[in-house]
Amino acid sequence: MEPTERARPAPRGTAAYQRRRAVKACQVCRARRTKCDNLKPSCSFCLKTGAKCIQSPVDFSSFDPASLKILERLDDLEQLVRGQNAQDAIAEDFNSLDPLQVGMVLPMSVDELLAKLVSQGRLPPAEMASPRLTAYASPGSFDLEEPSRVRPLLDRFFEYVHVKNPILDETHTRHVVQTTVVNGIDWSAESCLSLLILALGSIATPFGASLDARPGSTEYAQARSYFCAAEKRLGMFLTNDQVIAPQCLFLAGVFLMCTFQPHKAWRCFVQSLACCQQFPFLTPESQRQYRDEVTRDHDPAVDLQQAIYWSAWKSEREVRGYLHLQDFSEHHSMTNLYPSFFPTPPSARAISADTTHQREEMSWYFYLSEISLRRLSSRIAAEMIELQQKHKSRGSFLTAMADLVPSFEEQTIDWIRSLPASLSFDAPIGQDDVCRFVLRGHVVNVYEMIYWPFVTALLDSSSHESPRNESFALLANKGIENHAFRLRVNKQGFYHRHHGTYYMMASCARSALVLAAYRSTPGSSPLGSGVEEAVGLLEYWSDETHDFERVRVHLQQHLEYLQE
Repeated sequence: MEPTERARPAPRGTAAYQRRRAVKACQVCRARRTKCDNLKPSCSFCLKTGAKCIQSPVDFSSFDPASLKILERLDDLEQLVRGQNAQDAIAEDFNSLDPLQVGMVLPMSVDELLAKLVSQGRLPPAEMASPRLTAYASPGSFDLEEPSRVRPLLDRFFEYVHVKNPILDETHTRHVVQTTVVNGIDWSAESCLSLLILALGSIATPFGASLDARPGSTEYAQARSYFCAAEKRLGMFLTNDQVIAPQCLFLAGVFLMCTFQPHKAWRCFVQSLACCQQFPFLTPESQRQYRDEVTRDHDPAVDLQQAIYWSAWKSEREVRGYLHLQDFSEHHSMTNLYPSFFPTPPSARAISADTTHQREEMSWYFYLSEISLRRLSSRIAAEMIELQQKHKSRGSFLTAMADLVPSFEEQTIDWIRSLPASLSFDAPIGQDDVCRFVLRGHVVNVYEMIYWPFVTALLDSSSHESPRNESFALLANKGIENHAFRLRVNKQGFYHRHHGTYYMMASCARSALVLAAYRSTPGSSPLGSGVEEAVGLLEYWSDETHDFERVRVHLQQHLEYLQE
């Protein structure tokens, strides 16, 4: 009998473990915390972005679990060393003597941010199709044969448009429009004003989705007819010295903003502001008297001049900040300090229980609150630019800026506390009317500016690592949370057509880009969907403006890649 053959010992680990292939993401996908398809020689994402795809050349399929565990621990140690080296590189970058760019201090434009994120590999490049052009029928003639049709348009104008910029005397203006309609439209200034009011009243809707004022609707066609007729009469105001001239030019700008034509709107706001320069209250002597007098008698004519001056001033500055104008490209457009005086609201004796006067009172509460917030924002921006000019390195600027943030936050909180009860933020967001909605959006803009230096430092950090300074990281996280909050707080106004819809689209697009880039940062926490809703916002208005089409396509492809 042959001796029993001794069995060969089993390989280490096979009794307890089953072999498996360990698939490891490339370095770029690991940094982005996204799935890697491990295609050779480059994964799909690296191939799309042009990034260098670094994958392990070793096949781990024959390794037992214990060996894999050892390799995993060694990999962790390697990552710690690389992370320390990355932090050293960040420190060197932040303390370099290269001049600080304005985009590192104040929020940059959407197009600039998009180009930056694509070049960094945080967003994939996208193939752009030709813009979809929506053909609109030529506006027909307007019908004012029945004066009864005018009253609802007047009501909608004063309730939904004029409430945000009270530049007219409502009682007097209603009389002017109704008289003009009865007597027939001619080439007078009053006829031009009436046509502009009717155009805006035609597309004005209660706060919420403006479904009845979409292109192709009767209301939209009617509005364009009124505006085209008014447009033919605007030329007369270039040499008109009456207050009605800047009023009409301003309302033309508002209509153009509501229909997503910001460049044309800016020209109207500029001309409106130019017409205001001759007003006597702007002379140095009048300004001295204004500051010296504690109380003064109200002059209704001067009050109207101040109101249209302020509306034209802030609207021109606001839209200019979103445009790239060759001869009007101020280095820091948002740092222009606002005029030192406030417009004068109607006198107390004019306030009554009448619905018109109640609306007028509410309108002026909003108007003065918005102006005071804009002045605060302008002052903070000016201080940030001044701080930038004092510091040669990014690190020293961020350190100094971190010391100022508590003061800026407190000033903003003080403004919020000063709001009257009718505009208080204590009410739930879902109960906002259009005035409170606009103010909430402006406050988010202020916070975005305060935290922007730290957010952009996070996005610029080498190797997708967070800034090394703990306070910097904390402030960057506050900024990221504010971007997520912006998409939530603006959601109920995504589909509402008004003067500020274009600005809301731009700011929400910027927030969506920041959040999309943040998702690729190690250690980032989930902040909810918001980006998907922002893409829906840009898609909804894409038939009327193509200014955000590139952003929409990049974000859409980014979301599709994450879902793969």
